[in-house]
Amino acid sequence: MEVSSRNQLKGTIKMLKKGPINSEVTVVLPGGIEIVSVITTYSAEKMNLKEGSEVYALIKASEVVIGKD
Repeated sequence: MEVSSRNQLKGTIKMLKKGPINSEVTVVLPGGIEIVSVITTYSAEKMNLKEGSEVYALIKASEVVIGKD
């Protein structure tokens, strides 16, 4: 995966709260810092996100985007 975002933080999904439209994804980084992102539930399901999955938090401007290899 190649992206233009310079701020790429690898972590593990600690918690995934799925709603009918949006899902809240909590990613824990090495050292214990947590980042929370709200993405569409469609995207969470398409990427097969689950608690324990390794993902990247991609930070661009005021958004946190979740990516997965």
